[in-house]
Amino acid sequence: MQNNTLQVLDQNDLPIGAAFLVDNDLLLTCAHVVRSAGSVPGQAISLRTPKGTELNATVDREAWRDENAEDIATLRLATPLDEMQPLLLGASSGSQGHAFSTYGFPQPGQALSGSGTITGYATLNGIQYLQLESSQVTPGFSGAPVFDEVTQRVVGMVVAIAPPDKYQRQGTTAFAVPAETLRGICGLALSDLCPYRSLDAFTEADADLFFGRERVVAKLLETLKRNPRYLAVLGPSGSGKSSVVQAGLIPALRSGQLSGSEKWGILSIRPGTQPFDQLASTGMRDSTNLVQAASDWLAAHPQNERLLILIDQFEELFVSTPPNTRADFVAV
Repeated sequence: MQNNTLQVLDQNDLPIGAAFLVDNDLLLTCAHVVRSAGSVPGQAISLRTPKGTELNATVDREAWRDENAEDIATLRLATPLDEMQPLLLGASSGSQGHAFSTYGFPQPGQALSGSGTITGYATLNGIQYLQLESSQVTPGFSGAPVFDEVTQRVVGMVVAIAPPDKYQRQGTTAFAVPAETLRGICGLALSDLCPYRSLDAFTEADADLFFGRERVVAKLLETLKRNPRYLAVLGPSGSGKSSVVQAGLIPALRSGQLSGSEKWGILSIRPGTQPFDQLASTGMRDSTNLVQAASDWLAAHPQNERLLILIDQFEELFVSTPPNTRADFVAV
């Protein structure tokens, strides 16, 4: 979150709250943060990016909701903010029990991470909010995004905390404006595509949702550059080998991140009980002679200069493939 959350500055250039980018030139924050910064709808407000760049935005009049209502303000930039990517909004419904993360500025010189659990919904003065349980969220987090760690979407915006009651309860309770309310007031779209794959591997079709393994992909590319004839990706079961190859390495090769790799043909199989049949199903005419089969395949696909064969779940050869078939396949 620290790379996607801006400081809202008061008239002394001190952080008074947070804002986050939801479109190339549009940010969200709380109306009470704008008031505390000394601004009002139609006027300018100062911001500071994570890289320390200071800039101004204009407080929109149309989407303003006073702090006695939904407490929402939209900030319009004069030019798109190229150093940051907009955060995607996702539905808050179904987020109960999910872990969340956020980022705020409780004191001058402080930029702190926050985390906790989405408890569910709450109603205050007739307005519905997300109820959060967190020991870190405090004043200075107002206007910060509530990032659902399960769906990988922003499901709300931090707006208030609850002070402890006379029984010293509710001291770790905070509230957020749900993403559905933000969408309705600000005309934003929700992205309902869930990137969560449970225990399923990410595939090439999921490349846009796959991130966080850039260094591993770079290392695999470097290894292939040194030895383009063979690459082994080793690791414990469930460590993400298939995902990093299918959703990371293969898209990188198709985009030409190795010289000429955009002209490679790429075939993928799982050995199962009949690995030769699996190869044949990809168009390899004589899968019992791999060199000749690869040559024939390239001759039939002259737009490809090399052929890469991915054998995913290679360990199936040792647990599913009959011994004689396994020996013949490895010999190929």
